[in-house]
Amino acid sequence: MKTFYLLLFTLIAQLPCYAQLSAEQQIDSLKRELGKNLTKAQKAKVYGDLSWYYNSVSLDSAFRYGNEALEIAREIHDRKLIAQSLSDLGAIYFIKGEIDKSLDLYNRSLDIRKIEQDEEGIASLNFKIGAAYFKKSELKKAMSHYLEALRYYEQIKSENVVANLHSNIAVVYTSLHNYSKALSYLKMAETYFQQHSLYAPLANVTLSMGNVYYALLDTAKAQDSYQRTIDIAKKGQNFLAEASAYNNLGQIHTDLEQHKLAVDYIQKSLEIRTREKLESDVASSNITLAINYAKLRNFTKSKSLLLSSLNHFQQTGSGEKITSIYYQLIAVYAGLGEVDSVFHYMNLYKQNQTAELDNKVIEVSSELETKYQTEKKEQQIEILHRETAIQKLRLRQRGLLLLAAMVVLASGGILVFFVFKQRRLKAEARLQQEINIQQEKATRDVLDAEERERRRIASDLHDGVGQTLSAALLNLNYLHKSIAEGKTPDPQAMDNALGLVKDSYQEMRSISHQMMPNALLKAGLATSIKEFLDAIDGKNIKVNLSVSGLADRLDQQLETVLYRAVQEAVNNVVKHAQATRLTIQLMKDEEGISVTIEDNGKGFDPSSVDYTEGIGLKNIRSRVGLLQGSVEVDTAPGRGTVIVIFIPI
Repeated sequence: MKTFYLLLFTLIAQLPCYAQLSAEQQIDSLKRELGKNLTKAQKAKVYGDLSWYYNSVSLDSAFRYGNEALEIAREIHDRKLIAQSLSDLGAIYFIKGEIDKSLDLYNRSLDIRKIEQDEEGIASLNFKIGAAYFKKSELKKAMSHYLEALRYYEQIKSENVVANLHSNIAVVYTSLHNYSKALSYLKMAETYFQQHSLYAPLANVTLSMGNVYYALLDTAKAQDSYQRTIDIAKKGQNFLAEASAYNNLGQIHTDLEQHKLAVDYIQKSLEIRTREKLESDVASSNITLAINYAKLRNFTKSKSLLLSSLNHFQQTGSGEKITSIYYQLIAVYAGLGEVDSVFHYMNLYKQNQTAELDNKVIEVSSELETKYQTEKKEQQIEILHRETAIQKLRLRQRGLLLLAAMVVLASGGILVFFVFKQRRLKAEARLQQEINIQQEKATRDVLDAEERERRRIASDLHDGVGQTLSAALLNLNYLHKSIAEGKTPDPQAMDNALGLVKDSYQEMRSISHQMMPNALLKAGLATSIKEFLDAIDGKNIKVNLSVSGLADRLDQQLETVLYRAVQEAVNNVVKHAQATRLTIQLMKDEEGISVTIEDNGKGFDPSSVDYTEGIGLKNIRSRVGLLQGSVEVDTAPGRGTVIVIFIPI
């Protein structure tokens, strides 16, 4: 499955202080300060400032000065300096892509600043923590921290920081697909940064605008925004924005099948990201680059890049990226003709999807467990309070209290029992209603499919067999009349009649095969599909069929459903896709049977009405749904279509 790799630009991870001097000039000035006779506190502050300015020049130097600042701050027990040093180091880990380490340092700094009641420091950290949570796709937490920071900076009327927050809040809205809201915040930020010639944050804004336009499928505006970003980022020395703009332009040209141009842009992005040691961003760009090399049939180069990225994301634990790489490796190894590796990564792809789902279940279960334990402790505390009260009351009215307690407990138990029972009954009723609705829909879809099939067969009989038999009947009537009149039958008329009857027979045989193919009944699913594919015109479209694990016959109903699904999908490709290559893979394992149908045609928009209400795909989903199977479709205009059918056994 092709994955949309256009990544939202890394949010502003710290509050920028855009001075008039460049980062290099600030660094030179600070190093001169170190030559003076400074106290330890002053020296720690200079080290901290050097760490800050080096994070846009050299991350290695930024780490070194940041750790030296933290060491001195701890030595002199200066809590504010410790908090600042932890925050600065967290910002460096954020840029490096190690978000969990970044969050840990931010939260440790936040704890100190809360104790110190440092409102400005707390607001600064809320800004940074919001960016970190966005990176982890925890949008609710990100927005919560951003709004906390925005409340403070609006109160003190810090326009610069407010503009940066508007930029980051817009990116969250983009992730939530609220594009109008995102553009509204971005335009407010753009106005401020343009007025004050702040090129570094302005590059972030124009990059985010490009991402919004691309999400809205306005490729022209997206490309224009990315080109503006490159020019502005160079003025403001914002290498992160510049690299992301190149990467996103490469993604656009990837989707447009302009692979050589895509490679040029992505390599420009990689030069910057490699130079700045942005390992996660490098690995992401390598995935997109590998896709383009595969399209250019340089499968060896594509494989090398994918395996390198796989190694990185396995170490960082990015399940979504790993799943995507597995999918790309299937196509690459298929191009290299390494069948064993194809099936190996197909199995890993399927297992990784299941593992991601299991992780989400575990995460939700953990949250529920935490909530349960909290409620349990609260209940225990409440019980202790009640027991204390009961002990005091027993001294006065022991007998009456016991009776009242028993009545209250009994009433409460009965009430709780009936409430839970009523809720359970309502839940069961809702579940049954949903099941009935789904069953009714499935039945209706099947009946609709059968009715359309009847109409098609009737049309074929009328337009094909009916017309041919009518012509044959005319010839036979002519021959009959000639014989009745004692004339010698016309040989040409006899040949015509015989040919028409033969054509009618062949047409009738073809229609009957479509209704229930003899090959399917005799030789099984794989043979039947092969015979069906052999009948396709190989001059217009090249068809490849791969079969694994289908040595034994399947259940007749299962074979029929899969045959019809493949037949429907292939007919759609031949009629509508304008494809030159069609690949079909059938694979059976212990879990079930899967069918992958991939073409290099013109594709289509998955959100369009034709897709959601199309008869062909609706027929496939209805048939597969009857056997508790699933159908996944991955496509987009201009990049072909992949249909994956899975039916459990």
